[in-house]
Amino acid sequence: MRTKRKSDEPPARQGPDLPHPDNLARVTFENPLAGLPLTDLTIEDALVEGQDVSGHRISSLIAKGCVLRDVSFANCEIGSIRLRDVRLVKCDLSNSLLRVLEANRVEFVDCRLIGMRAAESRCNNMLIENCDGRYTQWNDGQMRLCEFRGSQFAECDLRSTDLEGTIFAQASFTQTSLRQADLTGARLQGTDLRGADIDGMLARAEDLRGAIVAAPQALELARLMGVIIR
Repeated sequence: MRTKRKSDEPPARQGPDLPHPDNLARVTFENPLAGLPLTDLTIEDALVEGQDVSGHRISSLIAKGCVLRDVSFANCEIGSIRLRDVRLVKCDLSNSLLRVLEANRVEFVDCRLIGMRAAESRCNNMLIENCDGRYTQWNDGQMRLCEFRGSQFAECDLRSTDLEGTIFAQASFTQTSLRQADLTGARLQGTDLRGADIDGMLARAEDLRGAIVAAPQALELARLMGVIIR
């Protein structure tokens, strides 16, 4: 029998490389001294806290090496958002429209993402933990080596999304919900669904090739393959 080597294991998600908290400059989006006009936001090695820019149209947001805490982008339309080594904590992006989203080594923790639209996004090494992402739209995008942990993603749109190596995990006894989520046409090679509630999830038999599931889930998914279990 062939022994599994470490090189056979999928690569692990990389967390954000953030500066020491003492080295984060406190900035506000309204502060002209920060050089951050609302239409074009660029921040680096910064802490943004308690800001509300909900409902605004923002042409671009670029953040690197930053922590955003209790910031509301609810109902915003952002033309381009590029995040690298960023942690968002208790932020609100509900009903926001992210026309171009690129995220690498980014963490969303305790965030409100209900109804967020981020089609054709490019996300790698992203963590979404204890977030409410019901009805989000990620279709036709890429979410590789990402991790959904203890989050609510019921009825989300993941059609034709590349989820290779992504993990849907349980946290504090709470499964990540994919109830009635649409994964039709998604790439699920190496995608770990064992920590997810997949009741009513939509996918085709060919979409599930290479996915990792638990035995009880296999029974649930058998219906997609036309298998009759007696």
